[in-house]
Amino acid sequence: MRVARTLFLASMMAALGISASNTVIAAESSQTPEVVATIPSPAFNENLSEDADGTFYVTGAFESNLWKITPGGKVEKLAHFDEYPVILGVVALPEGIAVGAFRNDFRTSNGVDFSIVGSEVLLLDKTSGEIIAAVPGQNGQVFNGMIADGRGKVLITDSLGASVWQFDPKARTLSLWLKDEALASSGPAALGANGIKVAGDWVYIANRENYSIFRVGIDTDGKPRGSLTLVAEDLPHADDFAVALDGTIYLPPGDQEKPSPMLRIAPDGARSNHAVGPAGASAMVSRDAKWVYWASNNGLIPNTTEPQKLLRVPTR
Repeated sequence: MRVARTLFLASMMAALGISASNTVIAAESSQTPEVVATIPSPAFNENLSEDADGTFYVTGAFESNLWKITPGGKVEKLAHFDEYPVILGVVALPEGIAVGAFRNDFRTSNGVDFSIVGSEVLLLDKTSGEIIAAVPGQNGQVFNGMIADGRGKVLITDSLGASVWQFDPKARTLSLWLKDEALASSGPAALGANGIKVAGDWVYIANRENYSIFRVGIDTDGKPRGSLTLVAEDLPHADDFAVALDGTIYLPPGDQEKPSPMLRIAPDGARSNHAVGPAGASAMVSRDAKWVYWASNNGLIPNTTEPQKLLRVPTR
């Protein structure tokens, strides 16, 4: 049983882009993460978003919880979703909180199959956490990373469809925003398009399976501008990430077993270890541009009861 559990975990970790080790060779960093809040769960945290008032929202992916963290560090379980076994992306909006959710689990008795998940975008009330709208995707879609586009809409990666979709929180509709084979995966057990961030007039998108990050322009109307171009490749992992306005990329630590480096990629491509800390699936630059935040996680099936944390380090 122990061997079977180890092999199953290994396959899920590979599919989700979770590293057992970090092979980056880069400059040493002395930055130590600051604990902003303690999340009262040992489970796997996936994504995070900062609201205009400084409140953070964090998705507990496989326990289907949405955590709310006030600017003062108070943590509240805002919502739990019994009918959704997995929740991933989260975006705080004026209209509510957008969350990406799976109707079905990708973990099956035969291994990993993302084609069966039944992706939906949920819109939640910020006060009660109740679902006020549920917008289903198409069959076979895997909604993963989510980000506000700064123009009133939300961009969402489809990890099997080599595409990015646009969610309109006012109309509560989904439409195709971009499709490009550079974002493709090799099959239903692997993830292509994954993390996504907007920095000024650019949209950055990770291909998890190819360990790479691309970018494409976005115009004032929120439409793609120009073609998708490669920004970084041969990365240690490519789940979600943070991007500063100047184009600096931060990959959260990726080692599930011990503290590991946060990789910083400067606009000219130079790489360095920005900080060392616990693993995280996603990261974001704060609204004031001073901090990189990420939520730690303890693996897909936690081996300890240690609570996880919201962490931050200075961007410089």
